[in-house]
This record gives sequence, C-alpha cells and structure tokens, in this order.
Amino acid sequence: MLIEELYEALIEAGASEEKAKAAARAIAAYERRFAGMETELVNVRSSLQKEFADFRSSLAKSFADIDKQFIESRADVDKKFTEHRAYVDTKFMESRSYVDTKFMESRAYVETKFAESRAYVDAKFTDVNTKFTDVNTKFTESRAYVDTKFAETRTYIEKEFTDIRGGLRLQYWMTGTTIALVTTILFKIFS
Repeated sequence: MLIEELYEALIEAGASEEKAKAAARAIAAYERRFAGMETELVNVRSSLQKEFADFRSSLAKSFADIDKQFIESRADVDKKFTEHRAYVDTKFMESRSYVDTKFMESRAYVETKFAESRAYVDAKFTDVNTKFTDVNTKFTESRAYVDTKFAETRTYIEKEFTDIRGGLRLQYWMTGTTIALVTTILFKIFS
C-alpha cells in the first residue's frame, strides 16, 4: 500500500518511479504504525481509567471500614471513660465525706477542750484577782499569752485541716490528670 498523492507529488518533483513508490510505501507504513499506536494508546487509557476507578472504589471502602472501626473504638473509650469517671467521683465523694466527718469531730473536740481550758483558766484568774489584786497585771499578761497560744494552736489546727483539704484537691486533680492520660493513651492505642 502506498500514498498515491505523495507518489504523484514525488513523480512531478522529478523523482524516479521506483524511489517515489518506495517513499510513498514507507510513509504509508509509518501511517499504519501511528494508527496502531493511537489504537494502543486508547486501549491503555481505557485500561488505566478502569484500574483507577477500581482503586478509588477500593480506597473508599477501606476508608469507610476505618471510619467504622474508629467510631466503634471511640464509643468504647467514651464508655470506659464515663465508667471510670463515675467510679473516681464516687470514691472522691466517699473520701471527702470521711475527711469532713473526721474534721468536724476533731474540730468539735478541740473546741470543747479549748472551752474547758478557757473556763478553767478563767476560774483560776478570777480566784487570783480576788486574792491578789496587785498581781492582777501579771495575770492579765499571762491570760493574753494563753489566749495567744490557744489562738495559735487553733490557727495551726485549722491550717492543718486546710492543708488536708488542699491535699485532697491535689489528689482529685491528679486523678483527673491520670484519667486524661489514660484516655489519651487509650485513644492512641485505638486510633
């Protein structure tokens, strides 16, 4: 097969008939090769589009599975976190109730002892005042000293109980931090 237009153009240009035929046949062969390449390129393109569509479908399915697993894991972690938090809250409330009870008992005891001591000291001071009026100034100073010591003692006891409450708050904070850390670790594990 040869391209007739090219053959005639080469003959008119002065090429020999044999060379014109050979050139026309060579160009025709190239055209057939190009047509074959175009067909093959269309086939490759069609195949690539099909494979890409299959890959997208497979990838979408994989992401859907991952999303489902993530949602299930998150629901499980949320449930466990809620259960643990309820447990910690219950234990904290029990501890706080216990500490408050003990604090009130201790405070009542200290106040009773303080009142008894003060009544005792007041009685002694009254006796001394009636017997020794010239020593009254010294006893007034002593009474102020005792009152100061009792106030210091009471302040010290109240500070200790405040420190205990602060310790409990720190423990609650540390428990919350531990819960957050455990939740983060579980989240990392199940992610």
